[in-house]
Amino acid sequence: MTSEWMTVRAADFIHFNPRLSIKTGEMAPKVGMDRLLPFTKKIPSIEQAVFTGGTKFSNGDTIMARITPCLENGKTAFVDILQDGEVGFGSPEYIVMRDKEGIRDPQFVYSLETSPFFRNIAIKSMVGSSGRQRVQQGVLDELILTVPRKVEDQAKIGRVLSELDDKIALNNEVNENLMQQAVTIFKSWFVEYSPFNGIEPKEGETVNLEKITSRISRGIAPKYSDNSDQIVINQKCIRNHMIDLSQARTHTPKVINEKWLRFGDLLINSTGDGTLGRAAQVWFQPQNITVDSHVTVVRPAKENLIFYIGLWGVLHEREIESLHTGSTGQTEL
Repeated sequence: MTSEWMTVRAADFIHFNPRLSIKTGEMAPKVGMDRLLPFTKKIPSIEQAVFTGGTKFSNGDTIMARITPCLENGKTAFVDILQDGEVGFGSPEYIVMRDKEGIRDPQFVYSLETSPFFRNIAIKSMVGSSGRQRVQQGVLDELILTVPRKVEDQAKIGRVLSELDDKIALNNEVNENLMQQAVTIFKSWFVEYSPFNGIEPKEGETVNLEKITSRISRGIAPKYSDNSDQIVINQKCIRNHMIDLSQARTHTPKVINEKWLRFGDLLINSTGDGTLGRAAQVWFQPQNITVDSHVTVVRPAKENLIFYIGLWGVLHEREIESLHTGSTGQTEL
């Protein structure tokens, strides 16, 4: 594809926080922050609620969390769940972004706003007290973008990326379905004892996790560097019971020894509201990969325990989350 590109100020390309109207006290579709899934384009569901305030949006808009840790955790979505002409509302901690009709393409705008370039600048602009930092709107307004000049070219790019988003979403649904089937089998065998008529077999033994693992520990405190082949997984990499290495970073080479990841290791997010407790297992052969200090590694003591411990982690995510300590926004496992 050949296209003429241009540089433009973000506020001249994107309509930030467009004005829409909902009367106070009216019932309207609501998308709370808790409805957005990390790094997921689709909004899975809405609710009807009385409007008392918040940001307002309609189909074709992109909503992005502006507060920590929601922004870092990838809470950005494309609005296409409303009825035609309907106005919805949500958290006051959203930034609403819209294409300028006839000039910009909404799918391209979404792809631009979820790009590492845009996200990293938004995250770096955050100011405020610890745990309540927010994006500076002025920084986004003045951001210089390089984009196709013709809206037709933007639409082509947006369409290709949107099709890829749809394929990724479908693959995630298939993977999650298979995971839930495996969890159901695990629960049937090891929690409900269905093969034994609901009675715990005499040969069974109740043990703590330490007895069936060879390591339970946090990762390293990395010093990030682009000139390295050593990869550090962070909490953003662990979502939907999978490990997304595209969110990982490289760090200054160092001797790590036992903290190199191995096949079968269970990774558990261990810091922060909304992320603590999320689990995923290493189902590939990792090379020069470790985790940072916000992720706990649970290593099975024997190969025949890999499947058991991985499903145990998925089945007990909420229980693991309940073990946290600390105040809101600063919780630790």
